Amino acid sequence: MGAGACFPAELRDRHASAVEEYLPTPFVDPEAPFMDPSRALGPPDGRTLALGDGAYVVLRFFRPIPDAPGPDLRVYEVGPDGAQARLAASLDGVTFVELPRPIGGPTESVDLADLGLAEAAYLRIRGIDDAGEDPGYDLDAVEALH
Repeated sequence: MGAGACFPAELRDRHASAVEEYLPTPFVDPEAPFMDPSRALGPPDGRTLALGDGAYVVLRFFRPIPDAPGPDLRVYEVGPDGAQARLAASLDGVTFVELPRPIGGPTESVDLADLGLAEAAYLRIRGIDDAGEDPGYDLDAVEALH
């Protein structure tokens, strides 16, 4: 898709800054506000992208996220329903390595070492259920911690 957003440099460096690819949740009105993938860009703001079962978004960071000791990125999800998603990371946007466990909850910290990656510039987040009022995982934002 290649749609991007303009953010100040300090936010652009820390949060996902562009939507590279998006497959919407099937059988949901594509005009619904929670189906706009740009809602997953920038810092957490409570505006979410719903990722139902099989839907996914590929987000790009302005600069690669390096692996450092401890968690390297944080994923923000909004919603009380316990929806889960699968996260995969890539440096080149082509070859992705998937985290061996699902992510879920209001915030999820991820260490790139768990994926065997020294750095990543792209994240793919794929919904794996249809729980909740807005179907599936309600992605608010992704933040690089280093």
